[in-house]
Amino acid sequence: MLIGVGAIAVLFATCSAGPSEAHVDNSTGTGTVPSAEFNAYWHQGKAELNHYALTQARYGELRDGEAVLIFVTEDLLDSAQVKFEGQGDAPRTNVLKLNRIDRFTTGIYDYSLMTSTFSPVDGTPPMKVSYTSQDWCGQTFMQLNRQAAGHRFELRSYFQADGDMDGRIGSAVLEDDIMNQIRIDPTKLPKGTVDVLPTLIYLRLMHKPIAPVKVNVELTAQGDTSTYSMQFISLERTVSIHFGTTFPHVIFGWEETRPDGFGDNVRTLTSTARLKEQVMEPYWAQHAVADSTYRSALGLPK
Repeated sequence: MLIGVGAIAVLFATCSAGPSEAHVDNSTGTGTVPSAEFNAYWHQGKAELNHYALTQARYGELRDGEAVLIFVTEDLLDSAQVKFEGQGDAPRTNVLKLNRIDRFTTGIYDYSLMTSTFSPVDGTPPMKVSYTSQDWCGQTFMQLNRQAAGHRFELRSYFQADGDMDGRIGSAVLEDDIMNQIRIDPTKLPKGTVDVLPTLIYLRLMHKPIAPVKVNVELTAQGDTSTYSMQFISLERTVSIHFGTTFPHVIFGWEETRPDGFGDNVRTLTSTARLKEQVMEPYWAQHAVADSTYRSALGLPK
């Protein structure tokens, strides 16, 4: 198959384009206009990179690993729900994108999990969430795309229990969107008892149905640190996210407590993540061999 010069240019520009300081504000009208403080921080032409020490429950044991949260703004095409790369004038929405990467080892083999969440900066529901997992057994892909009411989903999996599946979920809070909403405006986080779709990481690692469940949620503050707590009663699962009380509401870490393991090896364990390093960098432009030194600032191996 032949690829034209213009198409090749687009392919190479995909990651190198980075966030745009000038963007189209195509909000739905039901959200909140971002503050000047928000725009100054999130449209400075850099991404916020965060490295966490991760302890992850898997197969009834706790595993050491690392997590990276990458927050950056970009424009997403409204119809196709893909990144706008400068071609055409189709309607688009400015979003806060979170790329979450979790890596840990189980015995001889390792896991690599990545979730991308695209949340309009006006605080309206996320336009898209995509998830991929790879381990030595196989791989899984899942994606949610926003529709008029709720999201449609597709699941492609190596595992028989999951198989290939397409469907939709009605209006519900997406747990994968919570960290973005914290960064946008934590005072607008849902409280009380709400319908929540658990993270795609949890749904796929634990092979759970793709359906919202009732969750008791609470926002508390203690000095410089605030905590958003979620209690998934039917799943015997609790999640707490700790973040800075004041803007830019940096994510300090999180805990997830739930049953883990299979068969006779099921135990209630707590996975944790603690912030180690944070930097602001235009990482998409730092891909030369010499740029590997930037990883040291994040505490990542070269």
